[in-house]
Amino acid sequence: MKRVGFGIALTLALALPAGASTFIEMSREELVEQADAVVAGRVVEVKSFWNRQGTAILTEAVIEVEDSILGKTASRVKVRTFGGEVGKHRIMAIGFPTFERNEKLLLFLEPEQDGAYKVLGYLQGEFRIRTDGRGHETAVPTWEMDTVRILKADGTPARVPRAVPFEDLKRQIRETADRVGRPQAQ
Repeated sequence: MKRVGFGIALTLALALPAGASTFIEMSREELVEQADAVVAGRVVEVKSFWNRQGTAILTEAVIEVEDSILGKTASRVKVRTFGGEVGKHRIMAIGFPTFERNEKLLLFLEPEQDGAYKVLGYLQGEFRIRTDGRGHETAVPTWEMDTVRILKADGTPARVPRAVPFEDLKRQIRETADRVGRPQAQ
């Protein structure tokens, strides 16, 4: 059994492009069920720093919440992820969320022990909100097949989610919450 598992892992590793990361797929239902909160908001601050042990760089973003879709949060939340740049040192954490000041995001959040949050499902729980010239907002998934590989439980590749109108994504999340018995934000 161990040899078969090792063989599958080796095959998957060799099939990936250089610099790619592999994650297990989380369905929309799993994201909704497991997220402490789902929020849409704007990044107002981004800073990177060394962890306490001095072994890894972390990045923390402050998100000004414009819409609490599920769960309850403060009007500003801190979201932390692995990777970033401090001085001449840079850690590229492929497959982990990234943040840029002033960008608008929809995030599935899970709490950290210190009051901050992390994005549930890595890039699967992060959507960038883009506005076209007519003011229509679109939710764009942040993971792409050339840098991140998402696999189903059986080892087959998951489908890359499509960009959808932002209001449709919010409606889908709320409908899923209703279906799984999850209370929505008020």
